[in-house]
Amino acid sequence: APYAGDNGGVPAFDKFKTADFKPAMLKGMEMKRAEIQAIVDSKDAPTFANTIEALEDSGRAYYRVSTIFGIYTSTMNDKAMQNVETEMAPLQAAFNDETIQNDKLFARVKTVYDGREAAKLEPDQARLLEVYWRLFTRNGAALNAADKAKLKEINGKLATLYTTFGQNQHEDEEKQTVVLDKEADLAGLPDELEASAKQAAEAKGMKDKWLISNTRSSAEPYLTYASDRALREKVWKMWISRGETTNGPVISNILALRAEKAKLLGFASHAHWIIDDNMAKTPDA
Repeated sequence: APYAGDNGGVPAFDKFKTADFKPAMLKGMEMKRAEIQAIVDSKDAPTFANTIEALEDSGRAYYRVSTIFGIYTSTMNDKAMQNVETEMAPLQAAFNDETIQNDKLFARVKTVYDGREAAKLEPDQARLLEVYWRLFTRNGAALNAADKAKLKEINGKLATLYTTFGQNQHEDEEKQTVVLDKEADLAGLPDELEASAKQAAEAKGMKDKWLISNTRSSAEPYLTYASDRALREKVWKMWISRGETTNGPVISNILALRAEKAKLLGFASHAHWIIDDNMAKTPDA
């Protein structure tokens, strides 16, 4: 449902349960799928309004759920949520490919794009059209059927690998800490960070100690304010080693699949593909 309240509303976080995410996301996909089908089934010639604007307006329910899903996986990612994330990540990737690889939808987008000069679009309309054209063409909408199937397979594998990578890193963030034994170790820290470190230690049964967790909210402030260089180095090494023992094979697989995907899309490397849609345009630049 749309959020209640002023200024676009606020998600009803007090009512969400982890078990709600999968059915809500599947329902959101179903609703967007119907909206896309309505665009494709239109008997009217493709225009900016009935194709690009309609496409931009589609999927609102799905995006609401996906936004909250992202909040949970980044800040409330317990084991139950991780199980949902592992299951849903490849399904989300497949759903994105389903939209991009919809031949009839892409044909309508292409018609509007090819007629953009005659349409005399407003600057914001022309920009949105360009965004959608690049979204489709950069992600394989014009590939043949066999290459589309291969791309969909690669994207599904990458979605799973990205999830595994993040969860491995998250596991180390939860487990790894630096214990501070004396008040001198706190030199330079603001009072609120001292209090937070003490509370973290007490929560783990460590009396008269302070704990720096391997999380951004704990490690980064310590690196910013602490006076003790040796302890800063110790916290920094902990911070940069998240996932170090588990993510090596994951990274290798990600790199191989990214390279394969880039070549499938007509680029020399993943770097060429990713930078093509950024200001630099090429790795050399």
